[in-house]
Amino acid sequence: GPRAPPTPMPRPPRASRAAREPAVPEAPGRRRSMLTCLTVDTMGCPAKEQRLTAPTRHAAFKEAAHFAPTCAPAADQTHSGEALLMEMLAAMDQQLQQLRETQQGLVATVELACRRALGRHFGRLVLVGSAALRVETPGSDVDVVCFTRRDTPEDAQVVGLPVDVLRRVYGALQELVSQFPDYAVSFSMELILDARVPILRVVWGPPGHQIAVDVSVDQTRPVDHVRWFQRVGAAPRPTAPPPVVAPLVTLTLRCVKWWLRQRQIPRTKEGGLPTLAWLLMAVHVCSLKETHEQAIVSSQRPMAALLTSLSAFFRQYSSLDRLDGVLHFAVDGSATDFRRHAERPGRNEPWAELAVLDPTREGSESLNLAPTLPPATQLLLAYELQRACRGLERNPRDREASPGESRQILERVFEPLPEGVNALPSFLPGGILGVLMLHGDAGAGDGAPQVQVGVVESITPRPGWAAHFLLRVDERSDLTVKLCDVEDVNPQRCHIRKQAAVAFSPCHFICRVHLRKDGRAYLMDNESSDRLAWMTQYVQELFAGSPKLNTSKAPSDCISDDVSTAPSVTTIPSPTRAP
Repeated sequence: GPRAPPTPMPRPPRASRAAREPAVPEAPGRRRSMLTCLTVDTMGCPAKEQRLTAPTRHAAFKEAAHFAPTCAPAADQTHSGEALLMEMLAAMDQQLQQLRETQQGLVATVELACRRALGRHFGRLVLVGSAALRVETPGSDVDVVCFTRRDTPEDAQVVGLPVDVLRRVYGALQELVSQFPDYAVSFSMELILDARVPILRVVWGPPGHQIAVDVSVDQTRPVDHVRWFQRVGAAPRPTAPPPVVAPLVTLTLRCVKWWLRQRQIPRTKEGGLPTLAWLLMAVHVCSLKETHEQAIVSSQRPMAALLTSLSAFFRQYSSLDRLDGVLHFAVDGSATDFRRHAERPGRNEPWAELAVLDPTREGSESLNLAPTLPPATQLLLAYELQRACRGLERNPRDREASPGESRQILERVFEPLPEGVNALPSFLPGGILGVLMLHGDAGAGDGAPQVQVGVVESITPRPGWAAHFLLRVDERSDLTVKLCDVEDVNPQRCHIRKQAAVAFSPCHFICRVHLRKDGRAYLMDNESSDRLAWMTQYVQELFAGSPKLNTSKAPSDCISDDVSTAPSVTTIPSPTRAP
């Protein structure tokens, strides 16, 4: 990975405590106690109850850094899927640990620039996002919020708007870096001012190994979100000793986030669900009574409990009707429920209307974190969720029929897709741009739309759009696509139709497909063929009024109507909590 700037780089050796983690004040009169827990290391050693003192924490972290077990695994613990999860989490930890010093140095440099840009009007720099929640994965950005001091009306005028602050920080960073021209090659910045929340993106490192810090100004919601996750026990508190092993809910959030990255699930900036919404959906599943009871059974095998939790997550959201409702949390995390939309007169469309309410806002301030998803995007999410559900349901819980069976299944579930396979570029790249498009009216009145394979001929972004990709909700940009007829052979051959190209908008885009020229036809790879076959069948059943999950070799029990919850998210069994 990229190395941190050497000592002459004008940066403090570490970021301030405020920049590293937001403190959560204890409740008045609350007595902080030593955390007593049931610990099970990731190598499958027997459980033991211990107090987490500073020496044991340091020893545990030193031991984890070398990935060495404290005892030999039992003879019957040969489940290859559980071993794969251990290796996956350990590899993520190792890679993140290698980058930690560089990340801290970059954050410290940003903090120094904020101090120089704002002077006495600088308040603090707070770490938020996945790094603060301890669910970061390789490639995750570091999110920080710069808070300003506006003690008087005159101060507010001097500080200005957030965009003004970001421009001043940008200038301060330029001045800092200009003093060290040898490092300017590895340093870049981008002001993103047309987003809902303006940010300054600071990047360090060579292409492919870059570390990014996203800076926003005076945003309280990200801090509130971190404090909420800490309050309900889904993320460690900075004021308490960290557990030797992360709680099960935290591991589940981390694996879900890794799945999002590996499978290239559309992100917020592309028109998909925000990561926060996915994490809240995972917390909800972890708090279900069924998940709670199954985790207790598997608590002596931590990776088995994690597999159970992941299976419950993908089972819960494995069809569009399971995404058609409102997810609501109590502010204190004591309750959560998913209320499905009732049948409404005049509603003829079978697509989902998902709402994930912000748990830090109530009443008139209630806020839906989930944007409206176009049908084409919903179809992609349904495919990926169902794909993971099918794999995890086939995964053997105990003995494997053949050595490595579970490992192969989980490798398939987390199989990485090429970068950009689910993103629509705003320009025609070199070569063939094959796509899956949802063609026809997405409403039920004029029959079912069709999933079509096509080759993009032209792309015309809407006026003023400068990003290298197009939003999935965009109805103003234009692209023309030559549709193809697909032969039912293996590999599937696609022939471009003689008809004129069809006009689409980005909101009809499902995903890209890999097409290889073969004479006058194109050959489609297996992944693209699987997507086309599943989506075509699913849309037909969806508009027939009875989408069946078992039509694509999915288990009949892939959906559960049990939405009863455990007493609290904080009582979820885990390797660090005795059931």
